[in-house]
Amino acid sequence: MMAATNSLFSDLREIKKQLLSISWLCRERGLMHSVKWASELAFSLESIPLSELPSAPALTEEDAEDLDAYTLAKSYFDLKEYDRAAYFLRGCKSQKAYFLYMYSRYLSGEKRKDDETVDSLGPLEKGQVKNEALRELRVELSKKHKARELDGFSLYLYGVVLRKLDLVKEALDVFVEATHVLPLHWGTWLELCNLITDKEMLKFLSLPDCWIKEFFLAHIYTEQQLIEEALQKYQSLIDAGFSKSTYIISQIAVAYHNIRDIDKALSIFNELRKQDPYRIENMDTFSNLLYVRGLKPELSYLAHNLCDIDKYRVETCCVIGNYYSLRSQHEKAALYFQRALKLNPRYLGAWTLMGHEYMEMKNTSAAIQAYRHAIEVNKRDYRAWYGLGQTYEILKMPFYCLYYYRRAHQLRPNDSRMLVALGECYEKLNQLVEAKKCYWRAYAVGDVEKMALVKLAKLHEQLNESEQAAQCYIKYIQDIYSCGVSVELKVMEDMYQML
Repeated sequence: MMAATNSLFSDLREIKKQLLSISWLCRERGLMHSVKWASELAFSLESIPLSELPSAPALTEEDAEDLDAYTLAKSYFDLKEYDRAAYFLRGCKSQKAYFLYMYSRYLSGEKRKDDETVDSLGPLEKGQVKNEALRELRVELSKKHKARELDGFSLYLYGVVLRKLDLVKEALDVFVEATHVLPLHWGTWLELCNLITDKEMLKFLSLPDCWIKEFFLAHIYTEQQLIEEALQKYQSLIDAGFSKSTYIISQIAVAYHNIRDIDKALSIFNELRKQDPYRIENMDTFSNLLYVRGLKPELSYLAHNLCDIDKYRVETCCVIGNYYSLRSQHEKAALYFQRALKLNPRYLGAWTLMGHEYMEMKNTSAAIQAYRHAIEVNKRDYRAWYGLGQTYEILKMPFYCLYYYRRAHQLRPNDSRMLVALGECYEKLNQLVEAKKCYWRAYAVGDVEKMALVKLAKLHEQLNESEQAAQCYIKYIQDIYSCGVSVELKVMEDMYQML
């Protein structure tokens, strides 16, 4: 496997040329997130001499005919005047102008949808707001697709339209086709990542054997909580020559955050801040770590720093929200998370964090709405499923609670918190055998909160299994003392009664 990876990255100079070329092509089409990704990777590689720099894409006869309309429309597009851009691109025949025409129409519909969403932010009806342009775009792109007239970029857009219409199978096929036609467009790989639900599904996809596939695999492993595999992939990419890539460093930090290796994640984020001090991307994740550690001065500094850089970025609002939450000013925190969602209603982290704040304010109905919106954005967000479980636990609805905790556990099978929550739920439903299994499994995978053995011991007590209860208490005491943590007096009393 390592040898295969090395062969893909044997010519880093050629990879840099490809990154510069795709960056140019994406910029011409207004795909700025893909431009940024390719540019950051290219920057991490050695410079190449002028004589070897790739030349600008050659113009076709159709490009030349559409040049005036394209140049005018692109200026409007860059100013977010999407309807105006689309108007001047009507009738253009070149692939580049056609993509920009269709993409402008798509973004115009998305902008209208977001405006309506912001106006109705809060009630559940917002999930019903749709991009009205999608059906027309699908019909037109479908005709071109059947006639095999779509290039890699237009295939990507067609896939996005299908996904937005919940035509998942068709979207998946189109995105796979797009990776073969234009393998270097990162946006296509990211969209594909959103549709792949598990590792088994990934095995059955026919994807091109290109170096960018390694980045895709590392990313999808991180998304699917397969952190060990993700870290191995990122390490192999660093060894292949991308050691200076801030993208890879940030992804590694996120991976450690996902497995709750807080010290390691904090260390990497601090290093990333030194290399890229004006970076805002991923800083909300960094703030989550500072929040968990209770590092108020550091979180305050981060919030002020990001505010100075750009106070109207979603991540900045989330960091400020976390800061107020740490100070127990939950109304203010919720206000900043709402502000983040007005900037981007599809921003997953803000919905989840807002749910947490509503929980703190004992507003369970608003918390449920926020968590459900988070799941609408990303069904793989275990925090939202877990949050819903906690909310229904407060409402004393154990069957609902069990369903949501099970979903969270499916997404995080080795997270002891999900298992302990499931165990407590089974206890309330008097399914004690299932509860015992959950508590033991929580201990076996590495109990974060160090409570699984105590809960298991108390269950054994209830079932008059004194010997097993005593063994659990002894094991608990040994584990706690080996970690240098003080033992709660109540647990000690319970243990001595058993002995």
